[in-house]
Amino acid sequence: MSIQIQQKPVGAVLFQYDLYPERIETVGKIKKIHTANGQYALKETQMTEEEGEWFVHVMKRLERINYHFVIPIIPNKYGDHLIRYGKQTYYLMPWYEDHTEFRYPVEQEEVMVEEIAKLHDLTERTQEYSEEVLEDSFETLKKRWALRRIEMERYVDQIEGNEYYSPFELTLLTHFQRTLFMANEAEKHLTSWYEGAKEKKSFRSVLCHGKPSRKHVCFDKYGTAYFINFEKAVLDTPSRDLALLFRHYFQSRPWDEHEGRHWLQLYEKQFTLSDEERHLFISYLAFPESIYQTVDTYMKKRDKLTEFQAVTQLERKILTMHRVHRFMNSVFPKENG
Repeated sequence: MSIQIQQKPVGAVLFQYDLYPERIETVGKIKKIHTANGQYALKETQMTEEEGEWFVHVMKRLERINYHFVIPIIPNKYGDHLIRYGKQTYYLMPWYEDHTEFRYPVEQEEVMVEEIAKLHDLTERTQEYSEEVLEDSFETLKKRWALRRIEMERYVDQIEGNEYYSPFELTLLTHFQRTLFMANEAEKHLTSWYEGAKEKKSFRSVLCHGKPSRKHVCFDKYGTAYFINFEKAVLDTPSRDLALLFRHYFQSRPWDEHEGRHWLQLYEKQFTLSDEERHLFISYLAFPESIYQTVDTYMKKRDKLTEFQAVTQLERKILTMHRVHRFMNSVFPKENG
């Protein structure tokens, strides 16, 4: 009974494409539609009408500027790119098989960095803005970071009053001063960005993917990457997208500062960051939000996580923080000693 209910909206949506499925397979958040005429990917989302309009605008713009590293969306027989069914929004794409083995040696991180750089290069705009707007952005982020620090300091004060520490608490206490140091470094780089941007009275915006990660890319057998899921795309500083991509790399595989520099150099071969953009990029990476989030999770889900799992997660984030520090020193050697 539940299967029939689940398939009802999918069938109604596919009818608008004149697609009659022989088989429907669930692959993550995608329905893989097998038909006599080939395979398709149907994505179900929670996009509002306004978000949907922006998403379609983004996809059409990518087509106009000849950005080929994206999986297109297919309009239905009425020319609509999105279909609303109840509270859900659907869109259809051709099915691209995601390869993990390639005909030639491929470094997936390098390919993704280069293609994000191409996206930024093709969509670059320079915009003027008032000092008030700039100051508001600066103060908002600074205030948010300050509040996060205070939350963590309160928690640390609380556990320091305990007679015994759990392994997680002991690990946090051992490295907490380092997190405060990194938070201070993040604020210094944020201030350098603010002062540089204030002097220029302008900033560059690009189309940011918004969620760049390996799961939002399909590789073909030759190692070419095609991005999917532009649902969170925004016009913003290139530093934002680049920081999101690097954070993803930091958590997905072992790396060191030399590899980080190599990725940054690959990006800048295609799209060179200004000095203040580089400061903003480093500030995003330096702030130890991922460690704070691990602490939040431990506090909220203490009964659901084993102590070993919690400590392992925290140690991984701490290791990343030390690597980010070395990477930061390699990008700004004079400023960080």
